Amino acid sequence: MDDAKTREIDIQRAILDLMSNGAVWKNAELKRKLKSLLPLTAADREVGERQSEALWEQRVNNALSRSRSNSLYAKGQVESCGWGYHRITGVGLRHTGQGG
Repeated sequence: MDDAKTREIDIQRAILDLMSNGAVWKNAELKRKLKSLLPLTAADREVGERQSEALWEQRVNNALSRSRSNSLYAKGQVESCGWGYHRITGVGLRHTGQGG
């Protein structure tokens, strides 16, 4: 069984790449797109502590959490546009190589 997991930094990069169009994204939209883009392993798809979510989904939530010190919010790369709505910032765009 494959016990490797997609790294959180790779999930964060994929989120920023999706958001690089400047649109406002809902959590569910991001997860739906990421599910087909990320190289998810069997370990990623296992259910974690939150019984309704796979481990990879929990890492997406962590990346978009305002209370985590290593999240995209903490890095200034994403901003809130309302509860569950996110948009890339200029810092995030520069991180993807698309910002000026």
